[in-house]
Amino acid sequence: MTRLQYEVKDGIGWIRFNRPEVLNAFDPPEVRRFVEVLREASADPEVKAIIIGSHGEAFSVGDDLKVAMEEYPRIQSGEIHPILDIVEDITENLQEIPRIIRAARKVVIACVRGYAVGAGFEVAIDSDLVVAAESAVFGFPESNAGMTITGGASKLLPLIVGMNKARELVLTGEFIDAKEGHRIGLVNKLVPDGEEEQAAEAMARRIISRAPLATVAHKRMLQRVVDADFETALELEKQTITNLIYTEDYGEAIRAFSEKRPPKFKGR
Repeated sequence: MTRLQYEVKDGIGWIRFNRPEVLNAFDPPEVRRFVEVLREASADPEVKAIIIGSHGEAFSVGDDLKVAMEEYPRIQSGEIHPILDIVEDITENLQEIPRIIRAARKVVIACVRGYAVGAGFEVAIDSDLVVAAESAVFGFPESNAGMTITGGASKLLPLIVGMNKARELVLTGEFIDAKEGHRIGLVNKLVPDGEEEQAAEAMARRIISRAPLATVAHKRMLQRVVDADFETALELEKQTITNLIYTEDYGEAIRAFSEKRPPKFKGR
């Protein structure tokens, strides 16, 4: 039974992991449900931003090792096919998470408390922004479990913290606290425990208040330029500005500035 919680409140889609008794570990049904809900929130025109949070003391400790221990003898006996039943199910669903987030026409914020390790860390990395409580802990224990990272982390982690720090986190498997995560650029905003949801919502609402077309364009542009050479990046910047200069929102921003009032954006 999946217990992932999803609600839309005043334009924000709140997705909360809700298996606190196992520190929000992911089992196969939970991962599949998360992908479904994330896709639903991304497509909902009433949702202007998405916040991924949790109930209990942890964000998520990643894969449920109890399930893995139950599966391993069945893999050895041939009852479970390691590729068809695990890689093409769990791994591909975890890899679908960054695809959905990157394609979403809205910002996705990870709101982290306690442990965010393994696949939980991957979800934080996949998100556009990370707000963390001081209790947050990040890390990849995969090297101690005879496994490797997924969920797009091999690409995104070096972009966020640099290649050397990414190597250190992945190869040593050592965990870092929220303060260190903030220092290396992994965490965008660090707040005292208990204030993380309020801070994540405030950040989301600040972004929602901006011109929506420009927000989407910035998100798309930043994603594309990291995979492009410098001249392509410059061309993407020019194309984006060219597209936006004809929008109603741009005209509204200019008028609002001249009239010394807040702009009223329409997303067109």
